[in-house]
Amino acid sequence: MFREISKKEEIQWQKKQIRRTYNRLGLGMLAYLLIYQFLSLPLMLLVKLLCPQLLSSSWFGLLLGELVQYAIALPVCWWIAKSANTPQRPLSRRKLSVSCFFKYLLLSIGLLFLFNLIGTAVNELLSQLKGSPAGNLVEQSVGSYTLWQMVLVTVISAPLGEELLFRKLVYRCVGAYGDKAYVFTSACLFMLMHGNVVQYPYAFALGGLFAWIYCKTGSLRNTILLHACVNFIGGVIPYLAGESELVLSLLGMLYLLGAAYVGYTLWRCRGRHPLQNDPKLPEGALDAALLNVGMLLFTAASFAMAGYVILYL
Repeated sequence: MFREISKKEEIQWQKKQIRRTYNRLGLGMLAYLLIYQFLSLPLMLLVKLLCPQLLSSSWFGLLLGELVQYAIALPVCWWIAKSANTPQRPLSRRKLSVSCFFKYLLLSIGLLFLFNLIGTAVNELLSQLKGSPAGNLVEQSVGSYTLWQMVLVTVISAPLGEELLFRKLVYRCVGAYGDKAYVFTSACLFMLMHGNVVQYPYAFALGGLFAWIYCKTGSLRNTILLHACVNFIGGVIPYLAGESELVLSLLGMLYLLGAAYVGYTLWRCRGRHPLQNDPKLPEGALDAALLNVGMLLFTAASFAMAGYVILYL
C-alpha cells in the first residue's frame, strides 16, 4: 500500500525541486563565467610556447576568447543546468509583426539609455569614493576592438550565444514555474554575468524585456535580432560616428525618443499585468531559488569581478 502524500510533504518536495533547479542553474552559470575568464590565459600561454607568431594578430586572441566562451563554456553550462531535469512547459509560437518588432526595438533603446544613466551615475559615485576613476569594462573593451572585431563580438556572437543561454536555457530550466519566475531569473542572471557595475542596470532591464518577448512569441530569432540591433545602435554606430556631431546628435535624439516611448508604454500599461501563466508556488519558493550554493557562488563571483573592475582596471 502506498501512503498518500500530505500537503506539507508536497510543498517540501516542490521547494526541494526549485532549490535543485536553481542550484544547478547557478553552478552552470558559475562554470561559464570561470571557464571564460580563466581558460583563455593558459591557452594563450600554450600557443606562445608552440606557435608564438600567432599572437602577433589581434584577431587570434579575440577568436580564441570567443571559442572558449561559446564552444566550451556554453556547452558546459548547458549540461550542468540541464541535469536538474526540471519539468518542461511548452511555449506557444506567435508571429511578431514588423511594426511590433520596431516598437520593441524602440523600447529596448529607451531602456538602454535610461538604465545606462543609472549605471554611469553609480560608477561616478564609486569614482568619488575611490578618489580616482573607477574602471569601466565597456569603455576598455570598445577601445581595444577594430570595427569588424566589434561587429563580430557585439552584433553576431553575443546575441546568438547570450540568447541561447539566458533566454532558451533559462526557460528550459525555470519556465515551468511561470512567466514571472522566468523573466526575473533571466534578467538577474543576464545582469550578473556581465560582472560590471555600469552594465548591471541596463543588462537587467534588457534581459527582462527579451525574456518577456521570448515568452510571448516563443521564438528565439526575435530576441537574437533585437539584441543584435540594440548592440549595433549602442556600440557600432557610436564607434563609426567618432567625433561626428551630426550622427551623435541623431543618435541622442533616438535615445530620447526611446526614453519617451518607455514612459508612454508604462502609462499605457498602468493597472495591467504583462505576465500571466503563473502557477501557484509554495511559500518559501523565492528563498529556495536564491539561497542555494550555486546561485550564491555565482552572485559572489559576479560581484567579485565587478569589484576588481572598479578597483584595478
